[in-house]
Amino acid sequence: MDCFVDVSGLANGVASTATGGLVALLLVSWLMYRLAFASMSRLPGPWYTNLTGLVLIYHEYGGNKRLWIHGLHLRYGPVVRVAPREASFGSATAMRDIYVTGGGLAKTELYTLFEQGGKRNLFTALDKDEHKEKKKRFADRYSNTSVLRQPMLNLISERADVFVQQCTKTASADVYCYLHCYALDCVTAVCFDPHGTRSLEGGADGQMVQKLSYHDSRRTLVLQHYFPRLAALHARLSRASLKTGSRISEYAWGCMRQRDLSAITLGSRLQTYGDDELAMSEKVAECLDHIGAGIDTTGDTLCFLMHELSRPHNAARMARMTAELQAARGEHEKTDRNSSLHTLPYLDAVISEALRLWAPGTLPLPRYVPAGGCTVDGYQLPGGTVVSSQSFTLHRLHDDVFPEPDVFLPERWLAADGAAARNRHMFAFSAGPRMCIGKNVAMVEMRALLHAVYSRYRTTLADDMHYSMDMADQLLTSRPRDMCCKLAFQPLE
Repeated sequence: MDCFVDVSGLANGVASTATGGLVALLLVSWLMYRLAFASMSRLPGPWYTNLTGLVLIYHEYGGNKRLWIHGLHLRYGPVVRVAPREASFGSATAMRDIYVTGGGLAKTELYTLFEQGGKRNLFTALDKDEHKEKKKRFADRYSNTSVLRQPMLNLISERADVFVQQCTKTASADVYCYLHCYALDCVTAVCFDPHGTRSLEGGADGQMVQKLSYHDSRRTLVLQHYFPRLAALHARLSRASLKTGSRISEYAWGCMRQRDLSAITLGSRLQTYGDDELAMSEKVAECLDHIGAGIDTTGDTLCFLMHELSRPHNAARMARMTAELQAARGEHEKTDRNSSLHTLPYLDAVISEALRLWAPGTLPLPRYVPAGGCTVDGYQLPGGTVVSSQSFTLHRLHDDVFPEPDVFLPERWLAADGAAARNRHMFAFSAGPRMCIGKNVAMVEMRALLHAVYSRYRTTLADDMHYSMDMADQLLTSRPRDMCCKLAFQPLE
């Protein structure tokens, strides 16, 4: 009948119009996006990084991000685009622009992955004012003046002696394990003395190291950052949602309830704040952050260094360091052995070279360009761009600053020529107001450990040392791939 109208054609027309409108809207949106970030397309880099960030995520998930980015820098130079809205920089100027000038740029949401119990801490605070307020509460505990006082030096040196005792009980020792125990025992002493862990002696405390230093969290954290829903599904299927850190968390809660913490500790300083000023959960979260940051960083760097020193071609370097340590030990035998640990030039050169090659954090430390944009190393970048530098590249890209950049050469740090440039490019502990607050503690731990070992022993690769010492990436750090390093300790005559 005529009163019934065939609406199929009308419906098709409406659908076509809607589809066309949607396509037009998407096209306009894409063009506006490209216009807003046109400056990014002018940065050096592979063509595909102008279209997608999936390649970056792929390398990050697979543990190859550090080497992939460094390879791009070797090909394209000190500035490289790694995703449509992300760039990596490998110059000292850029490093200062990103991390130092004006207090540095704001951290990205990546750092929220390291929150403890849902509480922000010094490391995960994204806002600069929030970070400044948190740091003010306990920065004095990590000052060089505080760290070099006798009580703190004694705590660390005592644990270095226990490390040596454990490693010399058998023909060979897995120093990867013992170094991470040493780092845990040191950082918990800094936080909670006299209730610091005794993981070097084994027992329940030793099990904490198994949880903290052998767990592979990179893939889980990458999924959680980029694909949170997929990460939640993966956690349910694999039961990865179980809190592997529950033991260390319970330990920290217990310590913060103690009323006899040493006056020099982080915990005692946090206890001076009432619960109305700072909730107990926030105090514990801060301590857990410092513990987590202090274990793998120091433990991994020392492990790479001791392995390198134990290789046959470095025997002369080990002997030179031993001679310096023994001379200092003899001079101060009647006073205190710690008094000279921070004034030994060759020891410091060895540590500086270790930090250059195997920094505590080797991967990019991302920051946001503020709204309105800013200039990094001469490049004007739009607001919202993610920018970063990685120590692995800063310490290797410029062979005029670091000749033979992949070779262990402590002697380079003894030369006055080029010293300023070397120091400008060092990024082992980050830079600016948000650089690692535990740097001074880490330096004392390394000096004390090397003194305890190499003033009395020489180390060699054990007969059963067949484990890979290649750098294997986590989210921000790198560790020995096989997480095992067998060395033999031989007493000096």
